[in-house]
Amino acid sequence: MSVTQSSLKSVNSAAMSPTPHYEQALERDLIDLRQQLRQMASLVLAALGDARRALRDRDRALAWQVVLADNRIDALEASIDRLCQEFLVRHMPAGAPLRFVISTIKVNSELERMGDYADAIAHRVVALHGTGPLPAAAGFELMFERAITTLSEAVEAFILGDEGRARRVMEMEEEVDKLNDQLFAELAHADRPERDLLHRFAALAILNRLERVADRAANIAEDVAWTVRGEVWRHQHRGEQRVLFVSPADSTLGPMAEAIARARAPLNLSFGAAGLEPAPLNPRMVAFAAAKGFEVHRPRPRSLADVGPIEDYYVVVTLSRDVDDRCPPLPYHAVQLCWDVVDPARIEADGGDNAAVHAAFESAWSELEVRVADLISAITARPAEGRPAEARQATTLPRS
Repeated sequence: MSVTQSSLKSVNSAAMSPTPHYEQALERDLIDLRQQLRQMASLVLAALGDARRALRDRDRALAWQVVLADNRIDALEASIDRLCQEFLVRHMPAGAPLRFVISTIKVNSELERMGDYADAIAHRVVALHGTGPLPAAAGFELMFERAITTLSEAVEAFILGDEGRARRVMEMEEEVDKLNDQLFAELAHADRPERDLLHRFAALAILNRLERVADRAANIAEDVAWTVRGEVWRHQHRGEQRVLFVSPADSTLGPMAEAIARARAPLNLSFGAAGLEPAPLNPRMVAFAAAKGFEVHRPRPRSLADVGPIEDYYVVVTLSRDVDDRCPPLPYHAVQLCWDVVDPARIEADGGDNAAVHAAFESAWSELEVRVADLISAITARPAEGRPAEARQATTLPRS
């Protein structure tokens, strides 16, 4: 290699390698972004705290301060967004710094939306000025406390790159969801008729905003792993998602659907089945499933009481219109689907011959396979596999 070539190679290597000055400027700008983001979070947390006090004390002046403070949050959101764009142009970062800036843009937007929630709560406080006490006031104090704590922890986890803290935030968000369900049930089912529903509707609106604060805090926590290591948590379901099949007796259709679903289910989905009036397994169903390669065994019939609280299920599937009408009410976060599948046991009970009963089992099994595949695809956001195009077009809608 000539001296000239060697010199050029040295110059190119130096140009491609970060200089101490570049690294110092990069780190300085990252520190500035973190400080600005922390200030943004402080403003949002202060707005939520003031909205909490304004609601508790019915302080209309404080509520208006929250409304006016939203302008400052909006202005800082625009400033941080501009800083992120300038950072990308100035440093052309890669790796962790690039992921941090991209995530900062998203977190900044999440915080701005939470500022809007504080503003909306404050407007409700103004509308309620001079009226009576809010329903479930103690529950709202706790809801505020948990939502604000979840947000505060999420921001710290993101700024510090603390994945353990981020996972705890996601667990905290699930606790907020449970409290939200309890309060919603209390607010949606009044003990006695009310002539003036202003308080109840205002309370439901405030509850919705607080639940969304915790939900967006979990979104921030999900960005931590990607920022630190490039691992994607976003859009993954948090914890195990439970699905329950409910049939009249849990002797034929329910066990069939459960067997098919368990064979297809990913690790984060679990399936169970129960009957409104449980009866022993249908021997013909057991034999039919065995011929399909599925062993269905159950020591005793299962009722709804045997499968745990129905509010613990993410999706409840009723397997006939009659069961759908008789199913206990679900919490509003759960999805209730009705699959009106013809039960082969009815064909058998009506005196159908062996060929008719076998055809009914084949038809029910095929329909359940398609619907279960669609359900798993919908929950996991993955396309269903191994089915013809016309089957993939089948849709399953919640009852209206």
